[in-house]
Amino acid sequence: MRLEEVLTEALKIVKPTKADESLLKDVIGEMENILRDEISGVDGILGISLEGSAAKNTWVRGREEADIFIHFDKNVPRDEMERKVIEIGFRAIKKAGGKPRLMYADHPYVEGVINGVTIDIVACYDVEPLNWLSATDRTPYHTKYIIERLKPGQEDQVRLLKGFMMGCGVYGAEIKVKGFSGYLTELLILNYGDFINVVKNAANWKPPIVIDIEGYYRSTEELLEIFKNQPLIVVDPVDMGRNVASAVSLTKLSEFILASRLFTSNPSLSFFKPRIKKPSIENLRELSAERNFLYIFFKLKEVKPPDVLWGELKRSEEGVKRALERLGFKVYRSDSWTDETESCLLIFELDTLKLPRFTLHRGPPIHLRTAKDFIEKWSGKAIGPWIQDDRLYVLKKRDEVDAVTLLKRELNLNRVAIAKGLASLIKNAKIDHGINSLIECSVDNPSMRSFINAFLNARPPFLSD
Repeated sequence: MRLEEVLTEALKIVKPTKADESLLKDVIGEMENILRDEISGVDGILGISLEGSAAKNTWVRGREEADIFIHFDKNVPRDEMERKVIEIGFRAIKKAGGKPRLMYADHPYVEGVINGVTIDIVACYDVEPLNWLSATDRTPYHTKYIIERLKPGQEDQVRLLKGFMMGCGVYGAEIKVKGFSGYLTELLILNYGDFINVVKNAANWKPPIVIDIEGYYRSTEELLEIFKNQPLIVVDPVDMGRNVASAVSLTKLSEFILASRLFTSNPSLSFFKPRIKKPSIENLRELSAERNFLYIFFKLKEVKPPDVLWGELKRSEEGVKRALERLGFKVYRSDSWTDETESCLLIFELDTLKLPRFTLHRGPPIHLRTAKDFIEKWSGKAIGPWIQDDRLYVLKKRDEVDAVTLLKRELNLNRVAIAKGLASLIKNAKIDHGINSLIECSVDNPSMRSFINAFLNARPPFLSD
């Protein structure tokens, strides 16, 4: 397909229909009416506003959602603001027929699904720019900035960019993804003009990349000094001290760059709608054959806000990886998964599941006084010592070589840096290297099976067959 044909078809995928727009409008109208009644006469609350992609008309079909902000007077204490938004949010979602759910970002907010539309009820302080009291205080100014600057037709260009990023697996600033936020995609369209110019430029990016739409800074060097070690720097037009792209990991940025390069050289609708095959048990077994995996599978005892849970999982994954490497294993890859309500999984691909029985231990140079101590320490306890060049060496015998046994021991001795909130669950988890049993566990869990399939394939969505 030619580029124009691809974009025409892609727009059909990402652009809401009139029916979609009508549904979203009706749900928002109902929620706003309920919230106005709820906040009426409540001290310290100044009003409500619609924010996010619904307000800017940049939302993508199939992701009907709306952020409704409750504005608080700046003199309201933080704990009181949080308590009131939770109470009001829970009552409002229930009145609309939804099931409220407590969520966390910079501070608590309430989420619910009404007629298929996800509603987030969020608190913010009504303050002037740069006098922020909480992270959400900037959001109304973000909305205003985008609405005032997006030209007619650019809303669809934002949708194309979001759809492309979703298809490539790089959309979403949450911990689970560490990718591009909606606001960031809107700024990229403002900066480059349209979708195709964004991907053409991104195809040639070499991190670190710097974008300063308002020209707040005199030079790239100044920005790189202020926002150190950040691969993508997009200065927030409403707050020059903030990098809108701070959540974007180098991995997700690199995936976006490569996807952009591949798309511009060979446009295809598959970038917007990846052909993800439904893996069979046999497929998964074939993919895992002759490879070494260790996994940790456990059940949650209580439901946690997704960002809290994902943060704990990612920290624990990194801690287990470091422990395995310290023990002598090479970790090729690792990842985490959860359905956010019940099951959690950490998985690691290793070079081996059993270490060699002996390990080389290097001693000091023979001219140092510690050489004598080294000889006394290891004589009769290891093979050697011998001298090679000017150093002493011994072969130490390991008392245990199995990855699972060694990791369990380290966990019991509290020598693995896992998140405190998951410590007891991980210590009592199913830890094993027989991935066939894990595959069997995924039979009735499509989400888990898709995750295992993606991990075994080791390819981002835009490189899938």
